[in-house]
Amino acid sequence: MKIPQELIDRVVAVYKPNYRYLKEAYVDFPIARGRFQLGETEYMQTLQHLTDVEAQLCLNQLSYVFFGNEITSKRWEGLKDLTFDDYLELRKEGMFIIESHKKFDRETNPREPFEGIVRLIRTKKRGNIHLATLNFDLNNGACIGELSLVLKR
Repeated sequence: MKIPQELIDRVVAVYKPNYRYLKEAYVDFPIARGRFQLGETEYMQTLQHLTDVEAQLCLNQLSYVFFGNEITSKRWEGLKDLTFDDYLELRKEGMFIIESHKKFDRETNPREPFEGIVRLIRTKKRGNIHLATLNFDLNNGACIGELSLVLKR
């Protein structure tokens, strides 16, 4: 299912405009796919390869859109009472990555559009903490790994 652009725009609005790399997203639970196009980076010179920093921003944006969609579809157990607007507020300071492992197997040209996939592996709840573990693949195996995210209510 294609994610409405309005939902993507509302989720990535927390980023400066030039750092909103996620351009479109699709969710087929438990998988989310995204298409990215990098704009500005933090480097003085234009780099010819995707760095860890930009890869992390791409993963953050796709993951946050994925979970925003799951909140609206009431699919996340224990968060069915959470509205999308509540989620957007929590995402600012209550949702964060606690662990990220990446392996780069080949370069990705950051000036060209590329795709990424995150797959939800498991969720846990401990008190007011919701933990999600995902694996990911950016640009067809160019960068792979695993993320752990927390949503704190």
